[in-house]
Amino acid sequence: MTSSLDQWIRSVAVASIAVFIMLAALIVGAELIPELKNWLKATFYHHWLGKGVLALGLFAILSVALSVRRSTARLSSVIFAEALAAILSVLVIAGFFLLHVLKII
Repeated sequence: MTSSLDQWIRSVAVASIAVFIMLAALIVGAELIPELKNWLKATFYHHWLGKGVLALGLFAILSVALSVRRSTARLSSVIFAEALAAILSVLVIAGFFLLHVLKII
């Protein structure tokens, strides 16, 4: 039997993974697709504000939605996946901007 705290930790970790992936996609996508950046600016006043609002919204919704679902995944595995997703997201974003600065893309 898992505790309520364990369920919240799992749900927050999974929500964080989804937010990491979404933010990496939005950051790179907004640089490559001007219409996406323009939509974020028009909708949220500034594209960074838009990314932040979308990230907070996704995090809140997923955290609450997943907290009621009973998971059998080992907590250590979920935390490891969260760390891995954070590292990969940072590498994607940093790699994109490095390639952009070097004028490769």
